[in-house]
Amino acid sequence: MLKNVSFDLDILLLPDEKIVLKANPHWLFLVIPLVVIFFFFLLYAFIACRHLGIVIHDLQDLCFLVSLFLLFFLGAVIYLDWKFNRLYLTNYRLIKERGIIGKRFMAIGLDKIEDVTCAYGVLGWLFNYGDLTIESAGTEGKMVIEGLPSPARIKAMIEEEIRKQRK
Repeated sequence: MLKNVSFDLDILLLPDEKIVLKANPHWLFLVIPLVVIFFFFLLYAFIACRHLGIVIHDLQDLCFLVSLFLLFFLGAVIYLDWKFNRLYLTNYRLIKERGIIGKRFMAIGLDKIEDVTCAYGVLGWLFNYGDLTIESAGTEGKMVIEGLPSPARIKAMIEEEIRKQRK
């Protein structure tokens, strides 16, 4: 029988399965898009809306309200996309969750993982984030998780769980 249906991963866990790690993308993948959107909001609100207010005086307030609504809407979408883009490491599987309203889960059993690779760029090295690539045997294929914080630490945790399971 199912527990209370929620958007939590608990309903997908196997008996005896425990979450070892839960990771979202690095905080820069949230902050940078929010700052860019805020910058464009300021440009639009104080240049385009002011110019529109000179031409048609009544539309300046409406333009400002519409741009403010778009700022909050896009900010919420960016935050929720960041929040619901997760990697779970359990004692049996590696699970990637994606999606705000519609959920998509991809899981690879730890016994099927053949290779775990982490890659950093220059900014990733400076801010300690990078990409994790998990290659597996069989039909699961390859899982790529981009922008994870401390990917070398996460790679070590995955390899430790694989080692524990193979004992």
